[in-house]
Amino acid sequence: MPDPADAELLDDPSQARTGAGEALDDLLVDVVGSDGRMLWASEAQLRTLGLPADVFCGLPLEAVYAPDSCETISELLRRAEDGGHASSCELTLIGRGGRSIRTLARPRFQDWRGRTALRLTKMDYGPIALQHAAVADNARLLGKIVEHSKEAHWAIVFLEPVDITQHKAEVVRQVFENQSIWRMCNKPMARLYDLPDDLDLNAQQVRLYWPRSPANERFVEQIIDADYEIDNALSVDSRHDGTPIYIRNDVRAEIVDGFLRRLWGNCRDTTDQQAEQAERENAMCRVFDAVPQAVVVFDGRGGLITRNRAFRHAHGEAGPLEDRLARQLRRGRPRPGWHALTLTLDGARTALRVHWDQAPGVDGETWNVATLVPGAQAVRVPRGATGGPRA
Repeated sequence: MPDPADAELLDDPSQARTGAGEALDDLLVDVVGSDGRMLWASEAQLRTLGLPADVFCGLPLEAVYAPDSCETISELLRRAEDGGHASSCELTLIGRGGRSIRTLARPRFQDWRGRTALRLTKMDYGPIALQHAAVADNARLLGKIVEHSKEAHWAIVFLEPVDITQHKAEVVRQVFENQSIWRMCNKPMARLYDLPDDLDLNAQQVRLYWPRSPANERFVEQIIDADYEIDNALSVDSRHDGTPIYIRNDVRAEIVDGFLRRLWGNCRDTTDQQAEQAERENAMCRVFDAVPQAVVVFDGRGGLITRNRAFRHAHGEAGPLEDRLARQLRRGRPRPGWHALTLTLDGARTALRVHWDQAPGVDGETWNVATLVPGAQAVRVPRGATGGPRA
């Protein structure tokens, strides 16, 4: 039910006008001449500024408004000469003791004693201004921290948010195909991509430097699996000239109501380290191939990891011996140590000794290492005979 006092106010036009007038009295209003000097101000504004009317009139803009607001008002006055439109804007008054008073202003051109003047009707933000100032100050501070950081910082804003309630493949697709932009990429990030000095990374297409590729799809899958909070994840990006770079990322995300809105993080160029690691791996492969005994490595499910040159020379690739060893693993992991193994190939029975051992693999997996040496000379198996004991 409406308040009786409100109903009475609506029924009495004079009371309504009085209420409206009191509300208008709270507004801060002044008039600025085309020469940039103050012509008039409302009582509310004079009280706020702590100035009498005779002192206020004739003051330059700079005595009443903050520097950025003076520029805004000067631009509005220039538009008046061109017959332009004046839209609402934010202006800051200089109050008692130099205190900044943030306001929302409604500019309107009017005739003032035969000349065009600018009337500025303003509403004091009050406590909202303090909150706004704190947010703006935090944003400036964060911007300075990112700008002057020695680490490369980046953020991706999804203009089309990604629906993370979908299955993983669909989320990956949306991450790469939904419209997105760079934000808050700093100078170290631009140097990482080797951008020219006059090129702003924040104005470039995301896909140009972070393309969709199998490696980057795995990178996104890692982020998903880590519940969108991961450190040291590898992505493969592109420099400005198109050459690939290997980057380790610490990634965080903003998710609202099941939609991914932002990804951000810092990163390190590990291209040189990746090259060194690849060279070390190649060197280890050469060492592995130099071992005179035949060696083959399987994962925990019996899948082949690698085999050395001696194994390939003696037993070939993907042959029956390799299959036999893989089946043993699938039936149950053999005890570490030496085991006898007899294999029949083309009517010849070959006795071997197999040494099983385990070694740490990648991603915390345990690998199974089989080293093979001859157990006895091969013998012919009579027609119809069985293959002998099994390991």
